[in-house]
Amino acid sequence: MRTTILRFCSALWMGLLWAAFVGLQPSFAQELPASHSVLPEFFVDGFSFAEGPAFDADGNLYVVNYNGPGKIGKITPAGEAEVFCDLQELAPVEGRLSKANGLKVDREGRILAADDSAARLLRIAKDGKSCEILADTFEGKPFHGLNDVALDLAGNIFFTDPTGSNAEKLVGGVYRYDIQTGNVTQIGTGLAFPNGVAVSPDQTKLVVSESQLYRLLVYDLAADGTVSNRRVLIQFPLETRVVDGVEWVGGKHDPDGLVFDTQGRIYVGMWTAGVVNVVDLATGKWLRQYDAGGSQSTNCAFRDGYLYVTVAAKKAVFRTKLGVTGFDYNGKSPR
Repeated sequence: MRTTILRFCSALWMGLLWAAFVGLQPSFAQELPASHSVLPEFFVDGFSFAEGPAFDADGNLYVVNYNGPGKIGKITPAGEAEVFCDLQELAPVEGRLSKANGLKVDREGRILAADDSAARLLRIAKDGKSCEILADTFEGKPFHGLNDVALDLAGNIFFTDPTGSNAEKLVGGVYRYDIQTGNVTQIGTGLAFPNGVAVSPDQTKLVVSESQLYRLLVYDLAADGTVSNRRVLIQFPLETRVVDGVEWVGGKHDPDGLVFDTQGRIYVGMWTAGVVNVVDLATGKWLRQYDAGGSQSTNCAFRDGYLYVTVAAKKAVFRTKLGVTGFDYNGKSPR
């Protein structure tokens, strides 16, 4: 009985959060520009491996590996960059490099980081001067190497653990960190390099990039954090297509980091393809494709109608004006 009541309260709380959040979002449909009709513009460089773009409430952008591995860069809205923190100083590990991959900023302005090298989920203070290890094991066993992080509106953290997995070795996993209890649960197993991860705007779906099989997976997500009904949302084509006279790049290109807009569309960086694919969550339809700015497009973030993309081959961040609003996973204001 107690479990039933707790689940009901959790569902009610998530419903109230979503209802409050919907009031902040545009009620009209936001049309996307045609594929490859808008070009990316350079924003900032200086990253040994550009990944993990995440904005705080003030519009500062955080990206990993600025001026060297393990250093997280902070870029102001004016494009001025500095080292926010060095994980090798904040959270050193003997014999291993402390280096983040995916990032998110929580409601309190703290940086959540997926440490791929030292295989830990980290939370960095708002001022960048201290760091907590939220999780580094599951059931007594260390993680393989974390890749990306996501938040739901209640602040719970979802993260992928793909290192060492591939199409023949299905050992990749997806996990959830409960923000109230600190408990970690495994919600996805047997995956071929689970990479990007995101919770849908209505909080009922969890989407994961399964990179080594070139597809996006979707799970039904319950209010208590459990998932069910894993299925393929889209299998990206292995050939280039021409749509309305425009070439859409296909091939064996890993889907990488991903984000949602408020309309339930998914934007996923397509690693070596140098493009961002846009997919409709409701139908699994491939809607658009845009130039990322270069090869090795690793991840995406929205701000003020721009889609920002980290491009590892260029050691830089590019942005494209799409004129749509990104989903704000902290539920504060539209992006």
